[in-house]
Amino acid sequence: MIKCGRRKPSVYFTLIQKEYRKADIMIFAGIVAGGTGSRMKSANMPKQFLEIGGEPILVRTVKAFEKISEIDRIYIGINPGWHAYADELAQRYGLSGRVKIIDGGADRNGTVLNILSAVTEEYGCDPGDILITHDAVRPFVSEKIIRDNISAAAEHHACGTYIPSVDTVVKSSDGKTVEENLVRSELFRAQTPQTFEISKLCECIETLGKERIADLSDTCGIFTACGIPIYMVQGEDANFKITTDLDMKIAEGIIGKL
Repeated sequence: MIKCGRRKPSVYFTLIQKEYRKADIMIFAGIVAGGTGSRMKSANMPKQFLEIGGEPILVRTVKAFEKISEIDRIYIGINPGWHAYADELAQRYGLSGRVKIIDGGADRNGTVLNILSAVTEEYGCDPGDILITHDAVRPFVSEKIIRDNISAAAEHHACGTYIPSVDTVVKSSDGKTVEENLVRSELFRAQTPQTFEISKLCECIETLGKERIADLSDTCGIFTACGIPIYMVQGEDANFKITTDLDMKIAEGIIGKL
């Protein structure tokens, strides 16, 4: 259950309108790790637990957020069947005390909502508090992307991470014939993080209801359905999602050059 209440805030410097000012806000990260990795045929476990460069993908992703000192708490939403294994990994790889592992939901939005519930149960949701959500299998997210997301959400309530499409994209209803060539300059590929002001997200959830939210593919869609624009943060090619066996080989290649 999502609760909104008051709590004693911590004080951080937040970039808003290109100036630093003190803000009584809290910043939370939510790592979405509830997937089963069904599209990676060679894997014998969910892909977020596979290793690249001798370290699980999930651990690499969490460590990227641990580097951001302004983040108060990092929640990992995990498939319940893998919760104990994730706890063991956190201990083995020395994840910090800021990290808390919780059960994820049936899909991406369900996991984000579970993380949101955990945040509000523990800390309430004062206006201005921020939740930055990220796919567990995007381990190469940069500090710049994370900080740009926090700043954009503080100013615009909701933001996502995007890169321009480099390919021509066509529309086809039957998958056999092309109906329309879409304008490439107007097309962008969505990445994560997706970042939100928590109080605004709670308002949108209450407005839409669970049934409508279940039809949406991601959390940005919740804001769009409520008529709140999503600010676009510039992503990076390296911030790709590890989904297939080929992606794993690319990720290993990147690790080899770091």
